[in-house]
Amino acid sequence: MKQAKNRRENALSAVYTVTGTFLACVTAVFALFAFCFRLAEVDGNSMEPNLHSGETVFVLQVPGMPDYGQIVAIGSPRTGRSMVKRVLARGGDTVDVNFETHLLTVNGRVIPETYRVLGAITVQGDAVFPLTVPEGSVFVLGDNRNDSLDSRFTEIGCIRQEELLGRVVCRLFPYGTIE
Repeated sequence: MKQAKNRRENALSAVYTVTGTFLACVTAVFALFAFCFRLAEVDGNSMEPNLHSGETVFVLQVPGMPDYGQIVAIGSPRTGRSMVKRVLARGGDTVDVNFETHLLTVNGRVIPETYRVLGAITVQGDAVFPLTVPEGSVFVLGDNRNDSLDSRFTEIGCIRQEELLGRVVCRLFPYGTIE
């Protein structure tokens, strides 16, 4: 009788241990995704050739402004949808686009773009250039410059820091690094 009671107590103890461990793991994952990480899906072809529509990317929520050239996820209440774009200028920078020579300059310097872009920039949008990026904001473009709704259009404009969901770290599906 004592052995049966000990077995029941051991079984019950094991169930409590497994349940507690499971709940702790679920809570930890929830906390990480609520405060540190996020997943985003690329919607449309504006980031081709580096990211394609339907791909899932891993977003790291980091305080502060992203660096030049970084890909960011944006949650814009103005458009009601999230976007993935590349940061080309930050608050205080002056962006200019010469649509005849297809050159993009920030503070008078041509941007050294080491990542792949799809085509020369020919679509002007309705923004007026040169454009000074407001403090606490970033100017973003898609890598597919002629098929991207981005900061060249007043509908999107410069993105405020509060609208940045985080920095895209890698592609999860299909897995791979991003230029």
